[in-house]
Amino acid sequence: ASGKYYVSLCVEAEKESLLCPNGGKQIGIDVGLKVFYSDSNGDTVENPHPLKKLQRKLRREQRRLSRKMPKSVNRERARVRVARVHERIANIRRDFLHKISTRLARENQTVAVEHLNIKGMLRNHKLAKSISDVSW
Repeated sequence: ASGKYYVSLCVEAEKESLLCPNGGKQIGIDVGLKVFYSDSNGDTVENPHPLKKLQRKLRREQRRLSRKMPKSVNRERARVRVARVHERIANIRRDFLHKISTRLARENQTVAVEHLNIKGMLRNHKLAKSISDVSW
């Protein structure tokens, strides 16, 4: 959608270099909206809130897109700009989640997470945007 191309590379590595002992620790996680999660050790991880930070830019680009004439070159350029803002938000979320999950997996043997009906919680129009921004 944003007009970018991606390349995927496959690399072979030795198994011993990838293993790291984690000591058999166990941890429980409680997710939230203000902080991304708080664990059973008392540690909390802040949420980057990418949508909240880029909301102004996204709103501006979407407004510019809505004012363009249909099937025009300028409308296509504006559509790509909106797609890039959405892509940036998605990339920030994906990077954050990847870093947090990798750290939790490396440090702990067992991770317990609370069970939530997120699909049902997203039906609440007052919380849906915040829950999506946290990206549980």
